[in-house]
Amino acid sequence: MSSGSNPVPRIVVLKADRFYGEMICRLIKQCWRGACVGVFQKGFDALDSIQLQVPDMFITGVHISDMDGLEHLEPFVERQLPILVVTSRRDARTLSLLRELRYNGLFDVKNDGPADFSTALELVLAGKMYISESFEPHVKARRRITLDELTQKEEVVLSAIGDGSDDQQAAERLRLSPYTVGTHRKSIMAKLGLHHKGQLMRYALQHGYVLISPDRVAYPGFERILFKEGGEAKKLDLASHDALGK
Repeated sequence: MSSGSNPVPRIVVLKADRFYGEMICRLIKQCWRGACVGVFQKGFDALDSIQLQVPDMFITGVHISDMDGLEHLEPFVERQLPILVVTSRRDARTLSLLRELRYNGLFDVKNDGPADFSTALELVLAGKMYISESFEPHVKARRRITLDELTQKEEVVLSAIGDGSDDQQAAERLRLSPYTVGTHRKSIMAKLGLHHKGQLMRYALQHGYVLISPDRVAYPGFERILFKEGGEAKKLDLASHDALGK
């Protein structure tokens, strides 16, 4: 790789999996031997580092344990910081969030290799775009052209009930009446051609409205809505929501 005008860039890497974060760091230093690379697993730590000293590039995954959806990219919508998103996720919710945010590169870790990553680094650092070929059909802006697509309110309700919660439990989270949640549930199931609760849960999991891991249940892009208190969205201690609905 050519060194360009900035042979020793400063780069912040945010990846929930430490192993992959360290791998990215090694690949960066193969491209720029003297690069200063900070690797973080927590979103707030990475954002604090960026606030203290703006790097030359920000490399990030899409699912960060202390962040909701892709909110770690929201501060940079109107800033020029070069951003490279590194992921293999193609669920509907992640792709929808990516369409709404600004980034310079989207790298597919499953289908692209180290040589492609070097190319992505060079292009993104130069302020140019890099989109893995496998992602290109998925990130183009979509228009709502069919009547069976979920509304934004229905997507929030789907996230609330997609973990198996009943209408009363979801209503308490959403500050709606159980009747309203039930009405949305029926509309969602009718639009998606689903017939029972198990199918709805499977759809929510497959399309990224709910993520279940051994230590927590996550609702990418909706947690700030689902867990508002006193009318203000608070930063959550997500560990306290291991078994939501209990």
